Amino acid sequence: MRRSLVITDSRVWNAETEYALSVARAEAEIGVTVEVAAAPGSPAAVRIADPIGLVELPGPAPSRSPADFLANVRTISEAVGRLAVDVVHSSSSTAHLVAALAAGSRARVVHLRGSAAEPSGRALNRYLYRRMTDAVVVSSSRVEDWVVERLGVRPDRVRRILAPVPDVFFKVGEGDDALRAELGLGAGVPIVLNVARLAPVKGHDVLLEAMRGVLEEVPDAVLMLVGEPWSGQPAALEARARELGMERSVVFAGRREDVPRLLAASTVCVSSSIGSEENSRAVGEYMASGRPVVATRVGVIPELVIDGLTGVLVPPSDPEAMARGIRTVLTDRAIARRMGVEGKRVAEERFSLSAFRRGLLSVIEGVEGDR
Repeated sequence: MRRSLVITDSRVWNAETEYALSVARAEAEIGVTVEVAAAPGSPAAVRIADPIGLVELPGPAPSRSPADFLANVRTISEAVGRLAVDVVHSSSSTAHLVAALAAGSRARVVHLRGSAAEPSGRALNRYLYRRMTDAVVVSSSRVEDWVVERLGVRPDRVRRILAPVPDVFFKVGEGDDALRAELGLGAGVPIVLNVARLAPVKGHDVLLEAMRGVLEEVPDAVLMLVGEPWSGQPAALEARARELGMERSVVFAGRREDVPRLLAASTVCVSSSIGSEENSRAVGEYMASGRPVVATRVGVIPELVIDGLTGVLVPPSDPEAMARGIRTVLTDRAIARRMGVEGKRVAEERFSLSAFRRGLLSVIEGVEGDR
């Protein structure tokens, strides 16, 4: 039986950590015995569930403390031997070096690049990627280009696997009148849904400006912003909505655990991000749910959304273009329906859990074949 160890030393929950745990879960589902190495009490550690095991990393700050770094190397080295690990995955720059030093020749090292941070091109980092790493799994073509061009890794040793979407989103139905009633919205009110933390990089201010243009043609439309508070929000966005005279057309729903229900009630889903988005979980969930998408051309989004077929792509920070895209979907139900159907088909083919598992199995078999 294959055995893998996934190292994620981050103490915050971010796209990189989420991608690493997606790898751990997917490998467990295809029959790999998986352990995750994480700091006690970290977001990754508390999300681990059977059959995945936990290896606790003793060093709380390995990127800043040499003592913590060496403690983690010792812990991982011991775990590789004790668990007879075949493959070690790493999900941050520090974890990558820890994995390479600890594994040595005993296990294959497969680095996971699920973040938007551009890698360092220093000689040591190039050596780490080219000489001490067996394969690199990336979540977007931009990261793939960085690894190949900036670090000089052979293209055949880099594999792009789009972040997966949980199966529940492929089962979203049509409409949710109970939710609409709960939110005080009528059955025929068009809902423009945006799911993202309320951080500046997500472009909510641009989306508010765009919504003003949408309301000129579709006056009964409602913008629903779903996401946890961030950087003084939602207060500033609420104030901006009032300034624009559209406070009755914007619902600040806060953080919700019933996103599939919100998707079922939505008419069009929007991503207004102005940067990052190397995974863009929300856009994947929109498409898997069969909803038409209007999204900015940032990060991995152009790899997910096929402009004109599964949604509309617009430049970032361009409220007029975004308003046109949203109006197109809201006023032409045939286009909206076609985009939703095609989006779901593409999602099933490219970023369903089954597609993710197939991609990982191919990587594992590939590095095993290099022995």
